[in-house]
Amino acid sequence: MKTTLLLIFSAIYTASVACFCPSFPEPISFIGRVGSNTFPKSALFVVTEEDVIALIEEAEDLWAKAYEARKTANELSERAETMGKDAEVSTSDATEALKLSISPAKIADATTAQNLSLDLGSLLDEALQAQKEADEIEERAEKALAASEAALEQHLIDFPEIA
Repeated sequence: MKTTLLLIFSAIYTASVACFCPSFPEPISFIGRVGSNTFPKSALFVVTEEDVIALIEEAEDLWAKAYEARKTANELSERAETMGKDAEVSTSDATEALKLSISPAKIADATTAQNLSLDLGSLLDEALQAQKEADEIEERAEKALAASEAALEQHLIDFPEIA
């Protein structure tokens, strides 16, 4: 009776873990026959050491991608900050120069300042998109880590002799 309950609990728990990770192993099907009774075909998940390692490696890969995405987002933000300071100085200088008189050179300076501000807007948008991408990858990495931890727990239940 205890063994049956343990198998049922193990199958339910493993099925819930499988929902969190698409790379979870395929079910192993058993058809049992005791005497003249035939049990229906049922799915039983057994989490092997290879399954746990694969999930851990998947989580590690996602964390590495999240780190790189976060690094890229930070670099873009730093570039945007520098460009913002340059655009502020350029715009201020062009505005002051245009207050005194208007000339083709001063209009060119104002155009340069305006273009720098437009480039800043594009860079800020790119930095924001990189930040969102890093957040999404980090969220997936968190889920993958949770799935690998759950798989490890299930593996220790499925193979108690290892614990």
